[in-house]
Amino acid sequence: MRRRLEDLHGFDTRTAVDFAVTRVFEAYRNGYDEIELQHGAADVRERPAEGRGRIKWALRDLLDSGRLDSWASRRDSWPKESSMVIALRRNPQPRPEFWSPPPRRARPP
Repeated sequence: MRRRLEDLHGFDTRTAVDFAVTRVFEAYRNGYDEIELQHGAADVRERPAEGRGRIKWALRDLLDSGRLDSWASRRDSWPKESSMVIALRRNPQPRPEFWSPPPRRARPP
């Protein structure tokens, strides 16, 4: 099984979500089986209005919205306390591996 781990610490929420969409697409194109998006905030149990945990809940909303359905299986993906594992659909024609550079972080991870 091919799995990629991507750390989203240090990004603002909007950048983290946009980067997550990019990485899910690239992981699918590269023929990966899963991508794990590490967001932290394991102790945040409820949706915050601001501060820690916003990326965690934004990723859950992203998965639930169906925006990743072209490349991922919602049914086989799952949120964990400090990350989200996205199960990717099988790509019958993966390309040679390529990853775009990450965006600039708002703060160090």
